[in-house]
Amino acid sequence: MNYSTSSEIRERAWNALGDQKGNAVLVTLVFWALSAAASSLTWGALTILLLPMQYAFCVMFLRLISEEREVHVSDLFTVYRDQFERSFLLELLVTIYTFLWTLLFVIPGIIKTYSYAMAPYLLQENPEMTASEAINESMRIMDGNKARLFWLDLSFIGWYLLSMLTFGLLLLIVVPYHMTARAEFYQELKNGASVDTL
Repeated sequence: MNYSTSSEIRERAWNALGDQKGNAVLVTLVFWALSAAASSLTWGALTILLLPMQYAFCVMFLRLISEEREVHVSDLFTVYRDQFERSFLLELLVTIYTFLWTLLFVIPGIIKTYSYAMAPYLLQENPEMTASEAINESMRIMDGNKARLFWLDLSFIGWYLLSMLTFGLLLLIVVPYHMTARAEFYQELKNGASVDTL
């Protein structure tokens, strides 16, 4: 069985970004700008309608580790044409489930966040799956892997702390870097490999 350390996953993610770093920064900037605009206007229909875009922002980084190896701002919007119902329902269910678990206590909510983390990738790569099936499959493959993903996320803390020194500007590249690493993590799970936490 093949193992990857968090640093190895980060290295692959950085290499996958390659010459797409500029596009990744632009996509992140557009996503944040639209999210901020929606949040400032109302917490209602407009914000909820951004759920498919949230899904698209997550899964588009699968492209960077595929043969296509590219991302485009248009990827944030084509989801409304091609996968609106499925992506909307998935993000809505994940939000509701996580919120309900968080009502019990913060820790169960965090644990469930990691249980559901692979659902967007599964839905993207399996057109026959429903949102509920993707969530259930994510829980299955994350059984025993939640801590590994947690340690991968934690390994980015230095980058996020460094971003504070740039008044958040560095986040424009750190976030795509992190998202690409999560896509790499999913790829290893899909291929049946384990991820070491060292």
